[in-house]
Amino acid sequence: MEAAQSIILDLGTSSVRCGFSGEDLPRSIFPSKLPKEKEGREVMKLLGRMEGIDGKVESVDVGGKEVGLGEVMERGEIKNWELLTPLLEHTFTTHLDLATDALSHPILISEPPLASKESREKLTEIMFEVFKVQGVCFCNSSVLSLFASGRTRGMVVECGSGKTNVVPVFEGFSLPHAILNLPAAGQDVTEYLQKNIQDKLGYNVVKDMKHSLANCKPVTGPNSIRSKVEYSLPDGTPIQIDGVYTSAACDLLFNPDEYGIDNVDGGIGEMVGKCMEMVDKDVRQDMERNVVMAGGTTMIDGFTERLNEEILKSEGLERLKDEWQKQNIGERIGELPGTNLNVIPNKTGREPGYNSQRKHAAWIGGSIMASLDTFQSIQITKQDYEDSGANGEYKKLVHRKAVV
Repeated sequence: MEAAQSIILDLGTSSVRCGFSGEDLPRSIFPSKLPKEKEGREVMKLLGRMEGIDGKVESVDVGGKEVGLGEVMERGEIKNWELLTPLLEHTFTTHLDLATDALSHPILISEPPLASKESREKLTEIMFEVFKVQGVCFCNSSVLSLFASGRTRGMVVECGSGKTNVVPVFEGFSLPHAILNLPAAGQDVTEYLQKNIQDKLGYNVVKDMKHSLANCKPVTGPNSIRSKVEYSLPDGTPIQIDGVYTSAACDLLFNPDEYGIDNVDGGIGEMVGKCMEMVDKDVRQDMERNVVMAGGTTMIDGFTERLNEEILKSEGLERLKDEWQKQNIGERIGELPGTNLNVIPNKTGREPGYNSQRKHAAWIGGSIMASLDTFQSIQITKQDYEDSGANGEYKKLVHRKAVV
């Protein structure tokens, strides 16, 4: 392996994606949880097989001993810094086969939109002080996702496990004043199904059921599903699920207030419409023509079509239409907002590869970004850190170079 390859790290709410620059897909994907206690860390290698462990399990039995597991992430943010370093060590040694005493690679870290400066600074210190990396670069996950689709302009709708973000991006940088988020995503869809189906099933079984049966059809109306749907459990046992729940589980992302989720900006469609209002009119067409979905939850059946419908009827877009009508009395200048709405990927789009892999979009974008000749200019190097670390000047540098 060439020393110049960069480590690409995407720390998600439910899973970690890791690999190297230039690779098409993450080399490894595993849960972002691990034993709470130091004495339980000898089971680290077990975690490489934790895809089969219930996503909400709090402990595992190892050799007759109950080992408690802790969550490192919560809603896309690092919540347990004490567990982060062991998780990173596990990532580098078990999944990337690297010695952690001195990593001879730079690292690109995907971070959530509007990530805190404190979090970025702590991660920088850990990478240089503990793992001795050659360089660190932080990139907004939505910017990377857009990059993975082959674009530098557009509006990213990023819906993974813990949070949904709507992020306008122009020429490779987000527009922070117009970023909106919803504190609900895939895990909430799974938990809704688990709570409402009659059979009490494990989280991972319901998660698989979500990907097999859940859909984004409206809960009411002519296109709603009312009949029972059948699902086969892992042991082959068939069960019947009320069809309304397979739709309602995803409906909570579009109508959160109806499911007890408080969000001042409304559901995803309303958020996109409001975001359109908030960006400068000169970039609005770029946003409208390139609404790019990212994250595993957007792969649920019918998500593209439902999002398109919700945006077109959003209050934000209606206000833009009213404004356009008033400004264009007598002479039509420009096109009516919503005319060129393009939610990506879609059936007629040019992104067949992106369509099937968008659950890894942020990681893929990072792999591409770190392969470019310009990557050196956006990372803080080991020398930069050593020269300015003592007086904390590296903090200014790492924020200045971050692709946010």
